[in-house]
Amino acid sequence: MKKPKVRKTLDKKTYKELEKDLDRIFSEYIRLRDADQNGYVSCITCWIIHYWSDGHQINNGHFLPRGRKATRFDERNCHSQRVRCNMYKSGEWDIYEQRLIELYGKEVVEELKLKSRTGTGYNGSELKEKILEYREKVKQIKIEKGL
Repeated sequence: MKKPKVRKTLDKKTYKELEKDLDRIFSEYIRLRDADQNGYVSCITCWIIHYWSDGHQINNGHFLPRGRKATRFDERNCHSQRVRCNMYKSGEWDIYEQRLIELYGKEVVEELKLKSRTGTGYNGSELKEKILEYREKVKQIKIEKGL
């Protein structure tokens, strides 16, 4: 017989558990942010459209890799991206960069690159704050878009 899952409060979670929780809620936010009023998102690199919650087809693609802690949760570094483009085509980095330049300008892209090399990530209490912040953002965007 399976043990029931026990939900830990944020205060009792390890750093890795907090980071995983923030990854999940942040990814949900990015896909919702990019969704239209009907819940559909287009991949930043190939423009193919999927429903925002279809995790088998669309996810949160990072321009600069997730391993670079300073830009891991930077909204400008993250956009909805097809699993195929993100995972099987190495993020389509050159196309992704061009799209970011179109969206934000070359200066912002250079700022992200510098931040990813020189910045640091979040500590445990900052991760907790970000989790709460993005939970609220997800709740609000779902209401606004009726999703």
